[in-house]
Amino acid sequence: MILFFFRFLFRLLRISFGMAGIVRVVNRGERAFKRALIREGLSQEVVERLMEEFSLRKVFNFQRFLR
Repeated sequence: MILFFFRFLFRLLRISFGMAGIVRVVNRGERAFKRALIREGLSQEVVERLMEEFSLRKVFNFQRFLR
């Protein structure tokens, strides 16, 4: 019984750290994409529009996991 509980906690921690890693990678990618667009000389309005258009948060709906 105790062994099952420890395995469950280990898997729960592993899954939660995995999800945190995915969110971290997505955030890093969005920041890099935004910096690249700004470096190319696009206006702030165009950059914001493209960030909304290509947002992975809409595709994966990360808010569902954060609740």
